[in-house]
Amino acid sequence: MTYSQSARKRRAASAAVALLFTVSACSSDDPVSPGPGTGSAVEVPPNAQVVAFDVVQEVTTPISGIVERRREVIADAAEWAALWDEMQSRVMPKPPVPEIDFGTRMVVFASMGERTSGGYMISVLETAQEDDALYVEVEEATPGIECITTDVVSTPAVAVSVPRTAATVLFVEREIAYPCAPGS
Repeated sequence: MTYSQSARKRRAASAAVALLFTVSACSSDDPVSPGPGTGSAVEVPPNAQVVAFDVVQEVTTPISGIVERRREVIADAAEWAALWDEMQSRVMPKPPVPEIDFGTRMVVFASMGERTSGGYMISVLETAQEDDALYVEVEEATPGIECITTDVVSTPAVAVSVPRTAATVLFVEREIAYPCAPGS
C-alpha cells in the first residue's frame, strides 16, 4: 500500500486529533533510543518532499514478538531476516520473509513495546526528505480512558519500505489517545 498521496491529509487529521487528545511524547515511560544513522526531530519541515512508502508488516496484536520500544533502519537482507524472525517469533508456522530489493529500498521499523492490553496501534503517517534527512513520522495510538479493550498483552509494530537513501533517518514522534464512547 502506497501512502504518498494522502499523507499530508492524514498528518493534518492526526494533528487535529492530537490537539484534542494529547498524550505528551515526553511522558512516555519507555523512551526510544534510535539506532546508528538515526535520530529524532520535532516536526517534518514544511518544504520536505513526500517520499512514498509501502507497508510491509503492521501488527496490532500480541503476535509481533517485539517486546521493547524500538526505531530501526534495516539496510540489508540479513538484518531484515533477523528482524522478521523476531517479529514472527510467536507465529506458527512462520510466514516467509517478504522480499525487499535492498539495492533500491530499505526498511524502517517502529514498535511500541509490550502493552498491558489490546487497543494500542502504531503506524507510519508520512515519510519525507529534505537535504540529508529522511523524516519518518510515527504515530502511537493509545485507547482513551472510556475505551473497553481486550485483556491481553499486545506488542504493536510496523515495518515500511522506502527508497534507499544515505540520508540520516529522523523519527518524528506523535502520540495520541483516541476517544471511545462511554462503555464502548
